[in-house]
Amino acid sequence: MPFARRQLTSPDAAVARAGACRAAFRVAGTTFDLWSSGDISFELEECVRAFAVQPEAGEVRIQVRWSGELKSPSGEPLFHSGGVWSLFEEPDGCRFYFSTPQLGRIPYKTAWFDPAFRHGEVALFRPYFDANLPIYPLEYPLDELVMIHRLAAGEGVEVHAVGIVDRSGRGHLFLGHSGAGKSTTARLWQSQPNTTVLSDDRIVLRVQDGRTWMYGTPWHGDAGIASSACALLSHIYLLEHGHQTELSPVSRGRAAAELFARSFVPHYSKSALEFTLSLLDQIAERVPCQVFRFLPDRSAVEAICRAAQ
Repeated sequence: MPFARRQLTSPDAAVARAGACRAAFRVAGTTFDLWSSGDISFELEECVRAFAVQPEAGEVRIQVRWSGELKSPSGEPLFHSGGVWSLFEEPDGCRFYFSTPQLGRIPYKTAWFDPAFRHGEVALFRPYFDANLPIYPLEYPLDELVMIHRLAAGEGVEVHAVGIVDRSGRGHLFLGHSGAGKSTTARLWQSQPNTTVLSDDRIVLRVQDGRTWMYGTPWHGDAGIASSACALLSHIYLLEHGHQTELSPVSRGRAAAELFARSFVPHYSKSALEFTLSLLDQIAERVPCQVFRFLPDRSAVEAICRAAQ
């Protein structure tokens, strides 16, 4: 039976029951409030714990439950990841299905969300789990998928980048695909005094009152760096390997295109694409962007500090 919104239990009612479980975390100003009203026990994954907050009526409220029967979806998916998850449209929202050949044809988890990603339900196929061990219901990639869809509804965008807050409080965004030098950049800055590395792989950008903010996320890269802090964005850099450390200016049009090429967007949603393209154009107009070719040593940090003065 499709999950109906009117069947949702309120988190306040759930926690009043014996055996109820509740947890919350906050990323880029969005609080994820998880709760169960049954005998399921869950906890936040290690990479998310630094973002934990006291449970409250968050922007995204998700009920968690066991299921004794999860059926494989019928029809064509809206999107298939090529991995463990696929996405299907439903009359009152959308549903993610998670499955793996190692467990069989039955999905091990489904997750329904309303169109605005404000309310959701995660159902876990009980025979596949050890009920005596706590579970993280939004196990990656579901937590990031929810964030990406929530942002694309008009709130911001997640990009493949390193976020650095220097000792003067300026925010520097280093964009790069895998292998461009993001982890190296993060490690170089990590050793600098009074400097914060927000993330070595995933950064959320939001525009508020005409200013662009960048936020750390739990979804780190090889360097394993993640911070719940944020900062105003001052400069954007496109990472490239080079024979010397140098900076070259980039046009607004190219800056917007490079940001989009490194963004995480639900490409199957026309409204999400339109919003994201508009947002990135605003950011490219307001924040200077440069190509940054660098050697993997202290000269890379010194060049950015000199240019930012």
